[in-house]
Formats: sequence, structure tokens, C-alpha cells
Amino acid sequence: MITTSSRKSPGYRPGRVASVVALGSAAVLLAACSNTTAGSSKTGATGTNASSGTSDTVITPDKVDQKALADTIHRALFANVPVSQLDPVMANTMAAASVPLTPEQNALLQKCIKQASCDTGHGTLTIGINATDANNPWWNIRRAEATAQALAYPQVKKIIYTSSSGNIAEVLANLRSLIAQRVDIIVDNPDFGAAILPVVRQAKSAGILFITANAPLPDNSTNDTAVQIPFDLCQMGKTAAEELAKVPGKVKSYALYTGIPGNSVAAAWHPCAQKALNGLGWTQATQGFTQWTPQGSSQAANALLASGKKVGAILNDDYMDEFLKAYLASKTTPPATFNDAPRFSSFQVEKQLKTANLNPVDMVANGHVWYGRAAVTAGIMLKAGIKVAPKVVPPVPVVPMSSIEDLDIPGAPATSVIGTLLTLDQMKMALASGS
Repeated sequence: MITTSSRKSPGYRPGRVASVVALGSAAVLLAACSNTTAGSSKTGATGTNASSGTSDTVITPDKVDQKALADTIHRALFANVPVSQLDPVMANTMAAASVPLTPEQNALLQKCIKQASCDTGHGTLTIGINATDANNPWWNIRRAEATAQALAYPQVKKIIYTSSSGNIAEVLANLRSLIAQRVDIIVDNPDFGAAILPVVRQAKSAGILFITANAPLPDNSTNDTAVQIPFDLCQMGKTAAEELAKVPGKVKSYALYTGIPGNSVAAAWHPCAQKALNGLGWTQATQGFTQWTPQGSSQAANALLASGKKVGAILNDDYMDEFLKAYLASKTTPPATFNDAPRFSSFQVEKQLKTANLNPVDMVANGHVWYGRAAVTAGIMLKAGIKVAPKVVPPVPVVPMSSIEDLDIPGAPATSVIGTLLTLDQMKMALASGS
């Protein structure tokens, strides 16, 4: 019985390209086999006594509007994945996210994302949300996603937020601060991978549930954390490579990009994409860094064009707008591209390219900006005495950008991430709050 993935796991159309949905068989099998039935003892995966609520207080799919639930799953995954195929943590995450916040909760959300700490006025649990590299819109949205999820649970009393500028020393200091404040649950995106494990172990020793979401940790680290919810980066890279290789063209070379040097996201997906493309007869032309900023992406794109290197595909773990704009400015049809963090501005860039008859071929995966929600839900489930698998790997469909045009929300901020589960007003609120 498969309950976790052993993978290492942090935009397409020349005319009309058929929609591709790649779900990774192991990830899909998660749902049917994970045991999340509450046991007789109130004990979670780490042996920490549950301190708030029971299994009846967890928001589950059967308790919410089914159409709203299906819409939430489609927005999050870029595919119509049946709830029965999701791990219970994921199913419960989508269920809670499907319930609109009340006006009072929305007001509290606005307050919480502007402060380092906020009190809900009820409940017993304290959740610490740590941001690794908070100086960008993606992190602003992610923070609001996790905060909104926490506010959906009456068990949560306090939410504490810490952030850094992408410096490992700051990250470790922030995590130690949360431990010192005796939070019940820490939600973290471990961009620096194994470097955070000594602090993770300190949290465990202090009886704190440490839950990671998005970036991966080493396969042998599941005993250190309460739950890991990694983005399925290796399978994503393989699938993206296979689909890009199908694009007609004589140029069989590719360019790989990531944000900051040494991050664990690229370490997981780059080798998988390289192996898949190389196995299909492609060669790597170049590799670079974007710092996960518009300026860094623009510099990388212009450097690629200036180099004169011809590539048939560009793969990047951030949105592709700056790359595509560079090709638009040079009146050159861009290579096929893949990215896993498209923004609402990407829809407009697509339209501009088509108007100029520079038809883009863009593949995308979900922006995984909502993964913090799953970490919050996993913590709530554990505190309610519900067993949770030590690693939960959500499916990551890879689809043409053209297939998600229905997700283009009128009035959505250009810098907001496609796939966010926030409302339009909440997106604007999150981006206006800064970090």
C-alpha cells in the first residue's frame, strides 16, 4: 500500500496543443491508501499529545458544498482531480479552502497579514508561519493563503509570522524564535533543505509539530518532521521535459533556470528534467539564475538572447513573463517554455505574443502558492488526534497555458499567482500588505 512518494521532490500551443494532465501514479494512489482514521489515543505522527479539538472539528469534504470543492481543486491543481484521488490531508485542505471566510474572518485576515503576530480571540493553538524569501508577491500570497487557512479553524488562537531576505542565518534565527515562543505548529517552506534540520530537531524535542510544504527535504528526514508536503518536483520535471520534447522544431537544446543558487527546489527538479531531455536526444545549452525576481528574470532572458544561443525550450521554476517579453521586444518567436509559477500577468503576455503572431508554446504547473494551507491542515489534523502520513505528495498536473484560460479572474492583480485560492479582494489585500 502506497502512502508516500519516494521521489526526491523545493508557460503550450503552436496552434492548438491538446491538454495534458500528468498526475504521477504514485501521487494519485496516495488518497486510497493513506490511513487518516483517528485512533483511540489523541496522538499525532510525532507522538505529541493533541491539544485542541477532535476529528469532528476538522473540515472534511462531506461537510462542504461539492461544486465549490470541485472548483477549488481545479483552481489549485489546474485539473479536475476527483476528491477520492487525493490524500485525506489534501482533501481536507481543499474542503476548508472551499468555505468562504466570514466578514469578521476577512477583517481578521487583513489584520493578521499586516502584523507579525495576531490573536483570533478563540481557540488554544498557536501557529508559526516562517517565510524563507519574503521579498516578492509569491510569498505575500503564500502568507495570506496559510493565514486564511488557519483562520478557518476555530482551534487556532494565535498566528505568528517570521520572514527573512533569503539568508539561511536569518531563517534559522526565525525558526529558533518560534521555538522559543512555544508555538504548537510551525509551517515552513524549507528552501535551504537539510541545512534547517538541526533546528527542526530542536522543535521536535520541544514538542512542536514542524510541518514543511513545497520545497523538499532529504528522503531520510521524515522522522525529524511531523509531516512533509513537498511539491512533486522530480515528476514535474520529467513530465515537463517529455511534453516540451514533443514540440515540432529542429533545435534540440534547452536552457534551465532557477532562483537563488543552492536552493533545494532546483536540486530536485533540474536533474530529473535533464535526464528526461537528454534521454530524448536533447542537449543543455545553458543554465542560469533569476533570483526569483522580475529584474533577475529580465537579466537572464536578455543574456540568453545576447548570447546568440538557439534553444528549443526554456524550463524555469518561476513565471516566464520576463523571458517572453524579451522575445516579444526582439520580434522573435520564443522557444517552448515551462514554468511552475504562472501569474495573472502571464495571460496578458500570451495575448500580446499572439497579436504579434509570435505564437507561444507554454506549459505550466500549478503555482503551489497554496501549499501552506495543506501544512496548516495537517497540523490541525494531528492536533485533533488524526493520523497523518509522514510525507504527503499532492499530484502536479502539467498542462498547456491555453487550457487554464478559465482561471483568468477579471481584475486579478497582475503579480498574483494563478492557482491561488484567495478571493479577488484577498489577493489585493495580500499584495498590498507587503512582507
